[in-house]
Amino acid sequence: MRVAAMTAYSVFFCDAVGCSIEPVRAMDADHAKQIVQTRSPGVRRLAAIPEAELEGVDQQQLLVDWIRARS
Repeated sequence: MRVAAMTAYSVFFCDAVGCSIEPVRAMDADHAKQIVQTRSPGVRRLAAIPEAELEGVDQQQLLVDWIRARS
């Protein structure tokens, strides 16, 4: 039996408390989003980005830009 490879994702999300980034390991982006939705009920907005694509990127600044983009 072959086990699916898990990839590291940064999931950007907003809920009733505010906006944040949660690192998760998942099979794909949809699975990463599903994990965060399960852990944080009431998520209103989310995006999953593979960690490999964020190498060298200031994730906190990216979160700020992502929050502003929804306005």
